[in-house]
Amino acid sequence: MSMPAGWYDDGSGRQRWWDGEKWSEHVAPEQSGGAAAAQPPTGPSAPSANGYAAATTGPPSSPDRVAPVLGFVGLGLAVLGTVLACIPVTFVVGVVVLIAAFVVSLVGVLTKNTAKWPSIVGMVLSVIGGVIGTIVTLVIVAATLVGPVPPAVPTSEPPATSTAQPTSPPTSDAVDARPTPEEIAAQFEILAKEGGIVGYEGDPDFYPCMGRFMYDSEVSDESLRLIVQGEDPLETEREIAGEAIKQATLSCQS
Repeated sequence: MSMPAGWYDDGSGRQRWWDGEKWSEHVAPEQSGGAAAAQPPTGPSAPSANGYAAATTGPPSSPDRVAPVLGFVGLGLAVLGTVLACIPVTFVVGVVVLIAAFVVSLVGVLTKNTAKWPSIVGMVLSVIGGVIGTIVTLVIVAATLVGPVPPAVPTSEPPATSTAQPTSPPTSDAVDARPTPEEIAAQFEILAKEGGIVGYEGDPDFYPCMGRFMYDSEVSDESLRLIVQGEDPLETEREIAGEAIKQATLSCQS
């Protein structure tokens, strides 16, 4: 069975080059201590000069390349973080995920014997995703704060017509309105002074209380207007008005 080419022990303790079919004249130089110098990678045993197989030793072969797991994890986190950062409600979560993606991708770059491109792409995307997410979030928030734009109002105004609008006649609501509590109070004070009643002059809240009480009573507006004008209330409401005045006097005495 033919052995692959390499440095092997030729049986004398020296390393000789086996070309795959026969021994060559090339012999590895010995170190000062008598031990053979470091040789190429270890190979299988080759037949020695005296017919015996001899195993050789040499520096360990290069380890196999491993899959860039951290690189792909960092790249996936960068994509997820970019999407989350573009949504205002998940912006903070997206930033945290992007930071984690950058760290994982950096560790993937520093890992030996792995492909570096997924980690490099993850690092770049984590930075770009953070910038894009910040811009998109700011635009959405600004648009929300400004609110919808109202429709444009036409600047041109219709020409004014020369036809004068008739002036509406004044209504009688002000005349027929219920007298205010102040008007009622002032009239009761006048009637009291004309009748010689001076016992309530020391109480400044008495007549305003009377006016408010009569204003809130069941006496009609017309009867109250007659009372304010110094006249008697309607004949049909004289008993009601008299009872209201009596109750107001009792309630407003301090």
